[in-house]
Amino acid sequence: MGQHRQRRIWRYLHFLPDRGFNNGSTFSNYAARINQFSFAFKPYTSSTATTQQNQIIFTGNLGSTLFTYDHDNDAATAPVPTTGLLATSSLPLFGVTTPASGTPTTIASVTLNNRLTLDSEGLAFDPRAGRAGSGWIGDEYGAYVYHFDANKQIDGAVALPAALVPHAPAGTINFAQDPPANGRRINQGMEGIAVNQDGTRLFALLQSATIQDSGSGNQGRTNSRLLVYDISSSDSPGQPIAQYVIQLPRIDDTGSTNNGETVNRAGAQSSIVVLNDHQLLVLSRDGNGRGATGSPVFKSVLLADLANATNIDRSFDGEGASVAPAGQLQAAVTPIAWTEALNLLGKLDLSFAELEKFGLNLSTAPGDLNTLSEKWEAMSLVSVGDPATPNDYFLFIGNDNDFMTASGKLLDADGTLENYNAGLENDTFVLAYRVQIVPEPSTMAFLALTGSGLAIVVLRRQQLHRS
Repeated sequence: MGQHRQRRIWRYLHFLPDRGFNNGSTFSNYAARINQFSFAFKPYTSSTATTQQNQIIFTGNLGSTLFTYDHDNDAATAPVPTTGLLATSSLPLFGVTTPASGTPTTIASVTLNNRLTLDSEGLAFDPRAGRAGSGWIGDEYGAYVYHFDANKQIDGAVALPAALVPHAPAGTINFAQDPPANGRRINQGMEGIAVNQDGTRLFALLQSATIQDSGSGNQGRTNSRLLVYDISSSDSPGQPIAQYVIQLPRIDDTGSTNNGETVNRAGAQSSIVVLNDHQLLVLSRDGNGRGATGSPVFKSVLLADLANATNIDRSFDGEGASVAPAGQLQAAVTPIAWTEALNLLGKLDLSFAELEKFGLNLSTAPGDLNTLSEKWEAMSLVSVGDPATPNDYFLFIGNDNDFMTASGKLLDADGTLENYNAGLENDTFVLAYRVQIVPEPSTMAFLALTGSGLAIVVLRRQQLHRS
């Protein structure tokens, strides 16, 4: 779901699908794209529960635009779409080694032997004048951030420190090895990307710790890395200007609360929004909910502050370089500070029953269409647009339904359309919260997120289409 910086008028949402349906053995030949929908928004603010889930009404499908790229370095030939198939190979593009399909793929009657693979996860548009429609897209396969122009043609890649690039064996880039010898963990690439409001800085956050920064178990993946790039003079800079460590929440997804003494996983981050030059919102979650097993215990928005964190840029950049050996952060490194600002499960203020108010639940035994889904991976922040409340915003939070339906269709590598059954229906949800971003008394540069009049809205996939 795309970010919108407009202060008063916003009438549409961008939806960014990822790589298409997969079940670990079957993968989709799915071309990365942006879907755009117009909508009408009528927040429900009464304290009385409602059976209606119609606070967002999608009024029109404004189209779907495929991401493309120049596969043969020939401007005379048409650019081609990417694929969502598993990256089993690589190819040189945009000055870096990118993940590729490794086998022939056919999309729209065009067959390529080694197509760029893209598991698109993060989306940030360029807010600068004259740059409408262009921006950056985060990828899980390679951990890269790609730049695209107004036509959605990918034309550059933001360079990564070698420490984040997967190698197997050491010295050889390998996007398929699970786990790699070092670098980003498979399917744990650039999940969160965002641009500041004046378009001078690009922020990119790994979903969880690199292999060499991890300790034992899922709970050992807490030390993730945030990269900051100067994009004021280049859309695809060759190196970051700052790097930081954020220690993601450690949770017990069997029922304990955040940072309890007994933990079994790190709360992976799935989306970010930049508030100013040193503060951002981070969407963090467990792996429970509809589409997975276990009831949700942690799905929250963190308010993160870089102000006192150590800039580790150039210090741990080399292949396999570790800022947290065996998962223990180096003593000289101060991580990004954060506080839990919004809890999607209603656990920050127990006087609110937000989910129940709109007929949602946390049951997964067996659960139903109103069960909160596993993956929440999108955030957009827009002004309410009321001069009387200039600090009020709507925070939209969207899920990833993993294309789960009992009546789905996917494209094979050879371009054949096939049926699939994921075993259940998992709707696309959009939650909306009214929040306040309040300047601190000491300086207008510091912001804080506080709860305000709250509304939750739900979008049913039936209003759009079956995946």
